[in-house]
Formats: sequence, C-alpha cells, structure tokens
Amino acid sequence: MSGHIIDMVNRIRQNKIPQRKKFQGDNRSMLYIEPSEVNYDFAQPTPDELQKIKLTIRQEALQNKKNSLFLLAACIVVIALLMTLFLLNYDFPFATLGKY
Repeated sequence: MSGHIIDMVNRIRQNKIPQRKKFQGDNRSMLYIEPSEVNYDFAQPTPDELQKIKLTIRQEALQNKKNSLFLLAACIVVIALLMTLFLLNYDFPFATLGKY
C-alpha cells in the first residue's frame, strides 16, 4: 500500500508546473509577433471552367448516390433471401401447420 503512495508523491514531484519546460522563462513573447504578409497565388478559373467543375462535382455526387442506393437494395435483397431460406428450412417445434 505504501508503495502506491510513494509513486503518487514521486509523480506529483516530477510533474510540478515550475519544472515543466513551457513554463520556464519568458515564453509569452511568441504571442506578440507581428504576422507576416503572405500572398498566395491561386489560379482564377473562368466562369465557364467554374460551371464545368460544378457540373462534374454534381455528376460524381449523383453517381455516388446511385451506387449507394444500388448497394443498399442488393443488401436488402440478400438479407430477405437469407431470412426466407432460414424460415423455410427451420423446424419450428410449436408449428403444426403443414406437418401432417
């Protein structure tokens, strides 16, 4: 039991705030540095190119939606088929219909 208490005391001693690197000295000077002027040179597309980009994005989104719906429908069909096969082949102990 006392070993755990000694471990706790050692951890507290090691993790004291004044011993941590970021609290030593004057590190607040980095907060007041003036931002540098950075100019980025982005390509400016023409309105026709913007329309083409928007059209391709819409077509890709529509294709992804169709693929997702097809996958969902396929999964539903497979699950329904498996449930049907299971229910047709399962021997219910309380069922008396069809077993003459």
